[in-house]
Amino acid sequence: MYYRRKILLALIEVFGGSLQSTDCEKLLFNFCQQTGKNHYDFFPYKFGPFSFLSYYDKRRMIDLGLLKKADDFQLGTKHSYLNELTPADKIALLKLKSQIGDSRGDKLVKKIYRDFPQYTSRHLHRTAFGAVQVSKIAGRHFTADEINQLQFAWNTDTKPGVFSIGYEGLTIDSFLNKLIANNITLVVDVRNNPQSMKYGFSKKSFKQYIESAGMKYIHIPELGIPSSMRKGLGESVSHKTLFKAYENKLLPNHETEIKQLIDLTEQNERIALVCFEADHNFCHRHTLIEHLQKNKSFKRTVIHL
Repeated sequence: MYYRRKILLALIEVFGGSLQSTDCEKLLFNFCQQTGKNHYDFFPYKFGPFSFLSYYDKRRMIDLGLLKKADDFQLGTKHSYLNELTPADKIALLKLKSQIGDSRGDKLVKKIYRDFPQYTSRHLHRTAFGAVQVSKIAGRHFTADEINQLQFAWNTDTKPGVFSIGYEGLTIDSFLNKLIANNITLVVDVRNNPQSMKYGFSKKSFKQYIESAGMKYIHIPELGIPSSMRKGLGESVSHKTLFKAYENKLLPNHETEIKQLIDLTEQNERIALVCFEADHNFCHRHTLIEHLQKNKSFKRTVIHL
């Protein structure tokens, strides 16, 4: 079993064997923050810090009989996973229980929001005045003045631009958090074949998660590199040869898609061009951006995340 799942089961165990969904998310988030370990990553969502991966694990553990089939997180086993944690994590979890006590619901939410104000911001879309929307329940707990005070933790830069990002080494939640932290409004998937072994990054689920987090999604497969062109890659010289062929042979045949992309950059969006590789120098998206920058119609600042 993945160790992160043992963490989740042990947390539910320590807090009485059953937790409402929002309470479970907040407690799991608090535990990860206090220990400094990203057993789960989180991003600002409708009701504060949220992890899609935790809900994926919930579904899997229901199938395994470890959790009950219910809206809340309810243990379906009497086995103690607390005793399977490392000594440090066991101590930290029991310490969290002592600190939190019986705090649940609104009281717990307010504590999380005060301690981690960056998670009160949920970027749905820029309004006509460039305002940043806040999570659905922040307004219930804070006055307008208090929300203004929390804004020091938010990135309020809404200037249109083009960003480049790879999801290598990231979970779907940490990836979304990175997009939201940079106020991305539109994700342009430039993978030729948008399938992935990593949870959440295959096209159907990827699109769903992007849109659930308040951003728009577009896939332009013609701007990706077909797998047939990637065979035999290994040395850096092979990548250079590949990117040269991409620039000189593939892109000239897709000027319609290039124009489509440039048109998107002119619509006051903060666009993220997405592929797999973390280092843009080893991904075709850097060649694509260089191609865009040679076009007189392209006038946006480019940032590699």
